[in-house]
Amino acid sequence: MSSKCVQCEKPFVNGDKKSKYKDLEYHQDCFRCSTCHQPIKDSFFNLGNDEYRCSDCQRKFEKLIYCIRCSKIIDDGSYIEYKGEPVHADCFRCHSCSQALGSMLYVEHNNQPYCVPCHMDQFAQSCAVCGRPFPPGTSTRKCENQYFHIECFRCFHCGKVILTRNYLINADQQRLCDMCS
Repeated sequence: MSSKCVQCEKPFVNGDKKSKYKDLEYHQDCFRCSTCHQPIKDSFFNLGNDEYRCSDCQRKFEKLIYCIRCSKIIDDGSYIEYKGEPVHADCFRCHSCSQALGSMLYVEHNNQPYCVPCHMDQFAQSCAVCGRPFPPGTSTRKCENQYFHIECFRCFHCGKVILTRNYLINADQQRLCDMCS
């Protein structure tokens, strides 16, 4: 009893050329690349699920770069790397307002990119004196679980900016520099 081709399920007859892989037999014309659909004559790559790719298609496939946001091929060679992965410039957008971030400064929050204005509106700490949020990279001063712009952290008596740790908080909860305390 002759065996059958696993692709077309027709039996092999004398003189048929066979391709064999992992105890599976194919007519040579039935063993085809899943990408270009041409018969595989030489080396190939197993893609799983009984799908195979010829070495020519595999070489082309390996050179292709895919956008991690839209999964489409980046064919013009220009892309942004976000966390080491390629992204079309147009696909790299603010998680909140969807503004393209291609050439803009952005801030990451919970593993998502945000434009600076959205991040400031939604997540930035605010100064305890003036109420303005702190832009990314701004130096701040912390006192009793409150944050201050450097220029807002002042002595309540003389008005000078307190730059050192030498200050006192009086009974009225006012900051006094070392000269006024």
